[in-house]
Amino acid sequence: MNVGSSTSCFYPLETEKALGKVIDLGFKSAEIFFNTSSELEPAFVKEMKKQADDADMRILSVHPFSSALENTCIFGEYQRRYDDYIDLYKKHFQAAAMLGADVVVIHGAISRQKRDIPEEHYFERFSSLVELGRQEGIKVCQENVVRFRSESLEFLKRMRSALGDGFNMVFDIKQAIRSGYDPFEVLEEMKNEIVHVHISDNTPECDCLPPGRGSFDYKRLFRTLNEADYQGGYVIEIYSKGFDVEKELAASKQFFDNLL
Repeated sequence: MNVGSSTSCFYPLETEKALGKVIDLGFKSAEIFFNTSSELEPAFVKEMKKQADDADMRILSVHPFSSALENTCIFGEYQRRYDDYIDLYKKHFQAAAMLGADVVVIHGAISRQKRDIPEEHYFERFSSLVELGRQEGIKVCQENVVRFRSESLEFLKRMRSALGDGFNMVFDIKQAIRSGYDPFEVLEEMKNEIVHVHISDNTPECDCLPPGRGSFDYKRLFRTLNEADYQGGYVIEIYSKGFDVEKELAASKQFFDNLL
């Protein structure tokens, strides 16, 4: 097992340059956060695949840049808007397949809406994404995200029941905290459905720190998922604002090298 990094840590650095930074730091796995539609073109994706292959790096997951559009364009009620925007997600799924990734991360619909959308509608739309992902050999996964429907553990339970084996989850430590949960409460409930993990650290005063800078119990995290026969990946996801990200990621990599 090894811990990788998301290219999003270096935002707003261009995606291929961010991947280069992750490679230069010695990480052997990564999540690609695409930042615009031109980056989904096959020629660009192939170049990123070559960049990773040359460094003997595995791309674990893809995060769409269009998460902010999902509420109205994918999970909204206006069918024509869904029909117009679904191709953007097909392109993300195709890019993930080209990169050899297993996972695409979805935020979904926001929790408070002017017009209430039935959960059944949400689950039907998510199932359509799952099926399109399956056609490319990848898993479309719900991430737990504060201020989105997925911030609620009860919602995630209902979603799991509705989607059955189509439900897979990306677990984000900081997002669980921001949603008011002990991360291990979410982890224990969803450990059999989690296929990818976004890692950060925390203290009582700060909910998002570089790994090794806080008090989060990583040994318990790894032990809990290992006992559930976890086969997915781990990537560090922190924000560039407020940190010297390159320096902090180097220290976090050393922290995990020593821990594992």
